[in-house]
Amino acid sequence: MSIQVLLTADNHLDPPAVMYGPRRFERKLDFLRCFEATVEYALKNRPDLFLVAGDLFDHVQPRNPTRTRVMDCFRALYEKEIRVFLIGGHHDTPRSREQGSSPISIYGSSKYVTYFQDSSQPTSATIQVQEHSIMISGISYNPTIAWNSDPLQDLKITPLANINILMLHYPIRGFKGYYGEEPTVQPKSIPEGIQLVAAGHLHRHQRSVIRGVNVIYPGSTERVRFLEENEEKGFVWIELDKKGTVSLDFVKTPARELRTFEFRIPREGNINELLKEKLLKLQNPELVLRVKFKGSVDVKQLSSYRRSEIQSLVHDKFFSLVFDESEMQIRKPEVIQPLPRTTPLKELRRYFQKQLEKADEEERGLLLEALKMCEQRLQEAGAW
Repeated sequence: MSIQVLLTADNHLDPPAVMYGPRRFERKLDFLRCFEATVEYALKNRPDLFLVAGDLFDHVQPRNPTRTRVMDCFRALYEKEIRVFLIGGHHDTPRSREQGSSPISIYGSSKYVTYFQDSSQPTSATIQVQEHSIMISGISYNPTIAWNSDPLQDLKITPLANINILMLHYPIRGFKGYYGEEPTVQPKSIPEGIQLVAAGHLHRHQRSVIRGVNVIYPGSTERVRFLEENEEKGFVWIELDKKGTVSLDFVKTPARELRTFEFRIPREGNINELLKEKLLKLQNPELVLRVKFKGSVDVKQLSSYRRSEIQSLVHDKFFSLVFDESEMQIRKPEVIQPLPRTTPLKELRRYFQKQLEKADEEERGLLLEALKMCEQRLQEAGAW
C-alpha cells in the first residue's frame, strides 16, 4: 500500500504588487486564487498529507483578509482529516526580532497544522497512516547562516519510520534556478534512507534522484516574475511507499499569463503610433504584457514616445502593461567638427591662390595686384 501526498510551495500570498497600480489588489487575488485551487484539489481528492515547503506568504506582514482566508483553508483540510505540515521560507521568515514572529506561527498554534519552526535543526513528527508509520521532518529557512554555507551540513537526520520525508526551503546544487549569494544544499548532504525531499525556493517544477532519494520541487503556484513566463505553474500529487515514489503528477493552477513583447525601435516614425498598432494585435484583457524596447532612438524621435498616452489608449485591452526601457539607447546628435585654426590673411591668400590656379597670364597680374591691395587694407584694420 502507498500513501498520497500533495506537495506545494512558494505560494507567495499577498505580494506588494505595486507595479500593477490600481489593479494591484486584483493581482494579489491571483496568488490567493491559485492557493485556494490547490486546497480545493486536496479537499476533493483527499491526500494523506498536505505539505507546504516554504514561502506560503510573500512577506512577514500579510494583510488580515489573506491570513483569514488561509486559516479557513487549513480548517477545511483539518475537517477532512488531511494532515498539513509547513515550514518557513525565505520570504515569510523574520530576519530580526524587530520583524516579530512568522505569520505562519498563528497556524502552528492552532490544531489545524503542524509547523516546523526551528531553522537550526530539523524537527520531526511521526504519524500512522494505514499500516505505514510516517516520519515527516522539516527545517525552516535560516536567514542568519553564512551565504556560502550548506544548511544540512553536520545535521543528522535518522529515518525511523516506514516512510520518511524531509521538508526544506533552499536551493539544492544541480537544480535549475537563480543561485545568488545564499546558502545552498550540496548533494552529499541529502540524507540517505529517506523516501522524499519536499523542497521549496526554486519556482520551476523539477525533480531528481540524489543518493537514491527522490528530490522534488513543485515550483510556485503563480508566476511571480517575468523570468517565469514560459513555466507551467502548479503543485504535485505524489504516491509514495517505503521504496520511494510510485507515481508523480503535476497539476496546473490557474496562474495568470505573463508575456514579453520585444519592440524593435524603427529608425524613423512616430513611436507611439507604431507601438499602438502592434499592441492592438496582442490585446488580451487577462494578459500581463511587458513591452521591452530594443534599439536606439534619436532625441527628435524620442519626443514622439509618451508612455502615459499608450497606457490610456490600451488600458482596457490588457490586465496590465509594463514597460522595460533598460535596453533603449539614445543616439547622440552628430557633433559638428570645429574648423582648423586660421587667420583672416591666411584665408584671403587661400582664396586668391585658388583663383590664380585657374587664371591666364593677364588675369594673374590683376589678381596679384588685387591681393596686395586687400592685404594692405586688412593689415590696416588689424588683421593678422
